Amino acid sequence: MAFISRYALEVRSYELDVYNHVNNAVYVQWLEHGRSALLQDKGLSYTSIIERWGVRFMTVRTEIDYRRALGLGDRAEVLTQVERVGNSSVRLDQRVVPVGSDSVAAEAKVVIVFTDAATGRPTPVPAEFTRLFA
Repeated sequence: MAFISRYALEVRSYELDVYNHVNNAVYVQWLEHGRSALLQDKGLSYTSIIERWGVRFMTVRTEIDYRRALGLGDRAEVLTQVERVGNSSVRLDQRVVPVGSDSVAAEAKVVIVFTDAATGRPTPVPAEFTRLFA
């Protein structure tokens, strides 16, 4: 079974739009926090993977389906897991799930590409990353 990272959040007032629910752009930020938590859960960070493997973890595609509105004070978790590891890319499955609910507020497919820290060119996914997350 693939490793699932969990990032807890509570909706804040400045994340709401004129309709009094979470603005769609906020979900992109929450998903970023979820990806950061995925790394942190295994003792990594965006900067440490540069130092450790000489690569960067670059988001190149984010596809979001919004399923249910969230409002002020709602609590949710961003669940993040590696869905597929390719040669230089990784596809992540991310979901925003309200606490205490079986429903999903949003679900996303995110593609990241590992790039060489010096050249910026795509590079193979580090074997250690695959061992840790796939």
